[in-house]
Amino acid sequence: MFEAKIDANVLRESIETITAVVDEGKLRITEEGLKLRAVDPANVAMVSFELQRDAFDDYRFERESKSESKSESEVEAAGDTPEALEAIEVGIDFVKLLGILGIGGREEVNLRLDGRAQKLFTRMGSLAYTISLLDTASLRKEPKVPELEFPVQVIIEIEEFRRTVRAAERIGDHIVLGVDGEEFYMAVEGEMDKLRLTLRKEQLIHLTPGTLHSLYSLDYIAAMSKGMSRADNITLNLGKDYPLQIDFEVADGKGKVSYLLAPRIESE
Repeated sequence: MFEAKIDANVLRESIETITAVVDEGKLRITEEGLKLRAVDPANVAMVSFELQRDAFDDYRFERESKSESKSESEVEAAGDTPEALEAIEVGIDFVKLLGILGIGGREEVNLRLDGRAQKLFTRMGSLAYTISLLDTASLRKEPKVPELEFPVQVIIEIEEFRRTVRAAERIGDHIVLGVDGEEFYMAVEGEMDKLRLTLRKEQLIHLTPGTLHSLYSLDYIAAMSKGMSRADNITLNLGKDYPLQIDFEVADGKGKVSYLLAPRIESE
């Protein structure tokens, strides 16, 4: 059983962070809150999402009874973690849910899950919607988070980052993120034009000095920048020709999001 009430803006902000990478996925509902980890169809980007129950105005969760839940052997055979016994996993079309939230305006959202009927009931003021859940067996298995060690970390204000990405979209298809000594830079080069943002250590919230850079798809970076639009700042974890990990908070710090993006390896 799962029932909850949440501010519409908080829920909309949270769902936007997910749809920046995937359209659908398996949402895990637990006593502590909501969790999701999913990879895009091209296996280029991954999103990890957590929203604490404290982000909700009301949150009611009840585990399945032992007779209804999977046994430990069934969990192991299915490739699930033991924590799956203490969670409800549902398949959701997040693009559809986001569209419904857009129609509902700023009303508080009431959520109620009917696992047997495979429905998610939502109510916003006088508007009530019934969303059919997706078959979790038809969705991709939750990916494992790779073990990565990042030599450099940059914390930057979100508007500075998003402004540069918007400008870069007018010029090329790929963007370089790098650090040169005590400077962080973002650079893009097109057939005719170039763009480069350079920020010194004192212009950033934090910078680990170093010398490295990686090339990334600008389409993915642009989509992610829209998903993090309501954050105050973001943490960029970087390496040389290495995946990019972007961490930030949502819901006034009651939610955490992490994007992981594979690099484009430059030809010699």
